[in-house]
Order: sequence, then C-alpha cells, then structure tokens
Amino acid sequence: MAAIVAWMPLTSTTHAANSFDREPTEISRHCEQYMAEFNGQIDALVNDKAKASYDSVFVAFDNHMTQFVDQLLHDYLMQNAHTDAAIRDASTACALKGFSVLNALSANRALYERMSAVPTEGLAADKTYTVNYWKSEFESSGIGKDEKTRAAIKAKNDEISALGNTFGQNINNAVNKIQVKAERLAGLPQDYFDSHPADDKGMVTISTAYSDTRPISKYAHDRSLRKEVAMMSRNRAVQENTPVLTELLERRYELAQLLGHQNYAETNMLGTMVAKPTKVAEFTAKLSAAIAEPVVKEKAQLLAQMQKLDPAAKEVRSWDASYLSNIIREQDYKLDAKEVRQYFDYDKVRDGIIALSEDLFTLKIEPSDAATWHESVEAYDVFESDKLIGTFFLDSHPRDGKFTHAAQFGIQLGKKGETLPEAALLMNFPKGLMEHGQVETFLHEYGHLLHFIFAGQNDIGYSRFQSESDFGEAPSMMLEEWVWDYDTLKRFATNEEGEVIPKALVEKMNQARYFGQALGVATQLTYTALSFDLYNRNPEGIDLVAFEKDIFERYSPYGYDDGTHMFAAFGHLNGYGAKYYTYQWSSSIAEELLSRFKEEGLRDPKTAQDYRNLVLAKTGTKSAAELVRDFLGRDFSVEAYAKKLSQGG
Repeated sequence: MAAIVAWMPLTSTTHAANSFDREPTEISRHCEQYMAEFNGQIDALVNDKAKASYDSVFVAFDNHMTQFVDQLLHDYLMQNAHTDAAIRDASTACALKGFSVLNALSANRALYERMSAVPTEGLAADKTYTVNYWKSEFESSGIGKDEKTRAAIKAKNDEISALGNTFGQNINNAVNKIQVKAERLAGLPQDYFDSHPADDKGMVTISTAYSDTRPISKYAHDRSLRKEVAMMSRNRAVQENTPVLTELLERRYELAQLLGHQNYAETNMLGTMVAKPTKVAEFTAKLSAAIAEPVVKEKAQLLAQMQKLDPAAKEVRSWDASYLSNIIREQDYKLDAKEVRQYFDYDKVRDGIIALSEDLFTLKIEPSDAATWHESVEAYDVFESDKLIGTFFLDSHPRDGKFTHAAQFGIQLGKKGETLPEAALLMNFPKGLMEHGQVETFLHEYGHLLHFIFAGQNDIGYSRFQSESDFGEAPSMMLEEWVWDYDTLKRFATNEEGEVIPKALVEKMNQARYFGQALGVATQLTYTALSFDLYNRNPEGIDLVAFEKDIFERYSPYGYDDGTHMFAAFGHLNGYGAKYYTYQWSSSIAEELLSRFKEEGLRDPKTAQDYRNLVLAKTGTKSAAELVRDFLGRDFSVEAYAKKLSQGG
C-alpha cells in the first residue's frame, strides 16, 4: 500500500502498490510501527552533533515528514472511505495517534533549535522559504513557551484532534432518511423517479445524500416536502454534535489562551494571507457592501415569483430559493434546467473533465490497475511525455459510512525522484444525470487534485502543505469557469441520443448564470460569520441554537429557520475553524487569476502551462501572493471581485 512503501523509491513508470484491505489488527500493528520509526528519526535528527546545514536538517526532516504523512494520509482516507466499519474504526484510532505525534512535534524545542541553527545565507529562495516556513510554524505553535506550557499546549491539541475527529465522524454517520409518497415528488425529472423507485406501498425513500436532496430543493413543487428535506439535512447529528462542538470551542479557546491570544480566531489566522481577524472583518464588510443592492433586487424577484404561486405569501424561506430561482430562469431567461441536465451524464462528465486537463496541461490520463477500496472507485494514472507523474482515484457516489460532502484526500505526497503523488476525490454524485452545479463542484474538486499532483513534482515532498491555508481554494475556484465555456462543454456534453449541447443553450446558461449570485454570496457570508464569530470570542456559556439564530437573522437573506441546527452538520467548523472566509477570499484571488485566461484564452496552452508552472507547481516554495504576482505580473486585489458582485455579475 502507498503508506507502507512510502519510503521506497518509485521509478517513473510504476505507481505505488496500494492495498486497502488490511485487517484491523494489521492496521493497528503497522500504526505503532510507523509512528515509532518517525519518532526515532526525529530523535536522531535532533541529536546529530554535526554542524547544521540545509541538507542535514531540512532535507532529512522533509524525508521523514513525507514518509510519515504518506502513511497518516492513507489511514485518514480509510477512516472516511472504507466500507468496513471495523477498518474505519482502526484507521480512525491510528489517525488520532498520528495527529498526536504531529502535536508533539510542534512542541519539540530541540528540533526547532536545530532548524534555527541552519544558516540561510546563500540558500536558494525556495530553500529559504522552507526554513522560514518551519520556524514560523514552530513559533506560532508556542515553541517559545516554557516546558510546562508546551506540554499543556500539546495536551490541548490532542483533545482538539479527538473532538474534531468525533465531530466529523458523527456527520459521516448521520445519514438520515424519510419515506414519502411518490406523488409528492411531482416536478422531479424522470431519471430521479427511475433511480428512486417506489416500494410496494408507493413510498419513496429519500436520504440526506446530496444526490437525493438537491434535485428536490430545485424541482419539487411540494413546498412542504422541500421544507421537510431541508430540515432533515440541517438537523443531522444534532444530538451527537451539540456537546462535541461546545467542547471543541472551549478547548480551542483554552489553546488560544495558552498561546497568549485573545481567542481562537486570532490563533487560527496565523500562517494565513489575511494574518489577523481584523482583516477578515474588513474583507467581509467590503463584500457585504458590494452585494447590498443586488441582494435587495434578487429577494424582490423571488418574492414576486412566490406571490404568483401564493398571493398571500409575505416572505421567501431558504427552502424556496432554489425552486423559485429555477422558475425565474425558465421564465425570464428561457432556461430549462431539466433540458440542461440531460447533457451531463456522470460518465461523460468524468471523461470530459479528464480530457480538459489533458488538453490544458499536455497530459495523458489512462485507467490504472492500482488497487482500490471499493468496486465503484475508479483509478487513473497521469502521464506527461510518457512518464508517470501521479495516480488518482475517483470515489464519486454515496454509500453508508463514507464522507458525505465533496473533497480531495491525499494518499501519498510526491517527491522528485522518490515517490509519486497520489490523491482521491470523495464525492457524492448520482450515477446518472447530474445538475450543472454538480459538474461545477466536480471540476472544483478536480482542481484540488491537479494542484496536489503538480505540486508533488519538486524536491520538497511536504511543499503542498507549506502554503497559506486561505490560498488553497483559489486554484479550484478559478477552474470552475471552464464548465461555462461552450468550447469545453461541446467536447463531452451530449444527451442520450449523442447530440451535442446546443451553443444557444450554453448562451442561455451564461445569461442566467449570475441571477442569484448576490443571494449566494450573502449565504456564504452567513456561513463565514457563523464560523468566524463562533471562534472570535470566549465561548463560555454559549447557547449554540441561540447563536446560530442570531447569525442567520443578521446575515442570511432568508433569516433563521426555526428548529434547524446547521452547526451540528457544518463540518467546516472543525477543519476550517474560524476560516470559512477562505472561500470568498479565494474567489477574489480566482477572479484575478482568471483575468489572464480571459485575456489570452481559456484554452490557451501557454497560459495554462504558466499557471501550472508558476502557481500550482510552485506552491509551498514561495508565498501565495508571490505565486499570483508571478502569474499576473502584478499584485492581486480584492477590488475586481467586489466590483463584479456590486454589478450583479
């Protein structure tokens, strides 16, 4: 398996011999083995009496770190993807031990001193960046504190890791279901009925999987059904995660106090592009001002449409928005979403996205014989000039026990001449026809995958993670543009008869594209406020329901829906902490990156290669601001994105 053989050199023509079927006892045994090996390597590095140099310290450290993380990534993937609960449990236990090892590493004063002894004079810029990155990481983790405080910080981080893991696992396990009469699904496309057959009592089972809920929110005429499904989704894991999140907030606040910060938001901003909470507040205020007028206009349009259906209606609720927006697009833009979706069958979308990356970046991608963890998982090898440069896996459809959102998971970091990058996309798409928005999500996640593979071709194995955390979404958000491009869509978007999506239909899609944009951004800023404000305070005595209600009443264009507990199933409150603003921040960077493509051509090969070589491949070797500057020839600004929002797209 990739994790076990991570330290073994790979040739350019083979991929790692992955195995995902180890018994739980073997997972546990191997867990102890690779963690003990890593700790021994770090001890040897620290106790080396030779004069410290970049090669003797940082090259060795990167080798050890890459080997360790490869194996930890493997366990973390299995925790979120394996079909066997016992294997998931064993992998979860191992991942938690791995996080504890990393927490201990951040408190290792002797290692920090060894790194600090490395002279940077005369070092290449990427090496100097690596030295400064790690010194900054240690310093922001409290390495300057006394031994007792460092031990307390390590213990607090271990508690946080365990709580965060429980929070995420509760969400994965909370797949709720309801049964409804088939006639209540009026308005849904025929393929939805085909994939959700009624039982002998005429009842259809609806789960909280996105492939079940999103078509209902968009097409179901039955308003009470839309509400019922929305409430089911927003109340996932509420019993389990309310106490977990409360404790997570408390432990993170205590960590911040140990580090000498006012709150966890301040701690969480270290190592980001924004650097401090005040800049987040300034940024979100700028976007809120930009969308103020468009939000009022779009809300009025939704209400007017609602009143055509119900003259007595006084307001639009959140579960009405997608349905009403779809009607408006049909009437005002002559865009039929059901017509659109017939051109986006999963298999064709997958092949089209792969072909797009081949064209843009001069790659060849072929099915791989690499082992997988489920029969539905698809493996692919990535070649450049007949040289294997990576492998990826597509785990695209929902199943019990699996991660319920959409994300890229690393499996193996790449290190030039030693290992090849491997990554997986865990997604939850239908097996047949997809909404165009789901195609956009697919390409977004695929952008993360390309980023992982291209960044895994240099001498620093850990480089993909040596970047500001609020930059990581920008490359993927930029890539979403291609699913609106006719020259791209015509290559794979065909209906059951093989007819290519009409250019006129794509033009209608683009004309209707920005309707609802302001409301969408307002919703994103609501989530941003929920994330940021939860952590930008002392959580003592917090009432999560009251807090969520206050946030939604102040920021959401639809207000708070009584009886919902979104915080319980909002996984980003663990992984992103206070940093959900990252999505809008990354959107502003993506708008700037895209400006060069729009000027030179979305499919211009030189622009694409520059983007790959200057941004994606160089991640973790210089600051994100420098990466963007190298590609654009100038510094980026959030003004272009704010202006676009203020103009309603």
